[in-house]
Amino acid sequence: MKLNTLMLSAMLVLSNTGHSADLSETYPVTSTTYLSDGTPVNMPFHVQGEATSAVVGLIDANVAQFFLWNWQWEPVRLHCEGSASKGIGALYTQKITASPAGAYNETISSFYVKRRGSEDPTLPCPGDMTEPGAQLDFTAKVLAALGAANAQQQAAGKPHNYALYNQHLMLDNPIAIKAGREIWGYPKQAGDVSITITAHQHALTLANQYTGQPMLDVSYTRQIGVNLPLHSVGDNVLPDYLLPDFGKVPQLSGVLSSDSGWMMPFVGEFTIHSRASLTTFFLAESDFTPVAVLEFPDVSGVALPLYDRE
Repeated sequence: MKLNTLMLSAMLVLSNTGHSADLSETYPVTSTTYLSDGTPVNMPFHVQGEATSAVVGLIDANVAQFFLWNWQWEPVRLHCEGSASKGIGALYTQKITASPAGAYNETISSFYVKRRGSEDPTLPCPGDMTEPGAQLDFTAKVLAALGAANAQQQAAGKPHNYALYNQHLMLDNPIAIKAGREIWGYPKQAGDVSITITAHQHALTLANQYTGQPMLDVSYTRQIGVNLPLHSVGDNVLPDYLLPDFGKVPQLSGVLSSDSGWMMPFVGEFTIHSRASLTTFFLAESDFTPVAVLEFPDVSGVALPLYDRE
C-alpha cells in the first residue's frame, strides 16, 4: 500500500525508537494496594498481553455528551463543513495474559474529550472514508494532533487536557473488575468476552455473561497497513461519580507499547446485536463508524495511579 510522506510523518509521532525499554524499569512497582477482599495488587498496574487493539471511528459528539458523566470534560469535535457534530471514538479490545489480577479479556468503549476551557485541537476533516489511504491518513493526523496538543502537560508530568473518556468496560475476570472499580473508579461490568487472533484476522464476540445473548461482533483483517513500533502515552478520564478517593481526580496516565505494532484501515465487520449494555448502547446511539485500527501485538502496558487533586 502506498502512503504519502505527510501521512508517514504524522504516523511516526506514534513511534518512539526508545520504547522497547522494559516498562517495569521506567515505571517500577512502588506500592501494594489491597482490595476490599484482601487481594494484594502491585502498583503501578503492569500488564502483558497477546494484543491490544483500538478500532478508531467517527461518532456523533452530540450524543456522546449524554454519556459523559464528568462535568469537567466535553467531547472533542471536528470543525468541518458537514461534520460539525462529529467526534472521535475508539473501541479497545485487550487479550491480557498476565497482570496483578490475572489474565482477562476486555473491551473498553471510549471517545476523545477535552477539558472544558481548553482550545479545540486542530483536527483534519475526514475525506473519502471508503479509501484505505484516506482512513490511515485521517487517523494518523488525528492522533498526531492530539499528541501535540498534550506535549506541554506530558513534558511537565501534569494531567493532560485532551484524553480518552472511558465510558464503559466489559471483561471476564472478577478480580480485575474489582481492582478497576476500587483503585481507579473504572465503570467495569462482567461479560463474556471472546477474542480470537489468527495470523490474518482479529475477532471479538461480546455476549451477556449469564444468558449468552450476543451483543457485539467485530472482526477485521490484520497486517494490511503499516508495520512500525508503537508507543502510546496518554490519559484516561473516568466518570466522576465512581471516584474512590476524593483526594484524587478521575484521571490517570496509561502506557501501551509494542515492538511490532500495526496501523491499518478497518476492513471487516462491525455488528451490534443488542443494546443491552452501556458499551453497545453507546456504540449504537452514537452511530460509531469504524475507520482504522491501531494494534499492539505482544503488548506491554502500565496503568498509573489516579492524579492527585491540586
